[in-house]
Amino acid sequence: MNPRREAWVKAHGPIPKGWVVHNLNGDPSDIRVDNLAAVPRDSIFLAVAPYRERIRNLELQLKQVGE
Repeated sequence: MNPRREAWVKAHGPIPKGWVVHNLNGDPSDIRVDNLAAVPRDSIFLAVAPYRERIRNLELQLKQVGE
């Protein structure tokens, strides 16, 4: 099992068959549970699209505050 799926299962339980765990911010190395979404494989892009840009912008803002 890959690290994303392991993190999701640990926090939320089993992943339904045919579903995938996706990184909302598009960074596959970022396996924070808040950055993961389990969605049906056939609707992954529709499910995560509204969050991707918002998460990237929020992370950029946090990075600027920390500098």
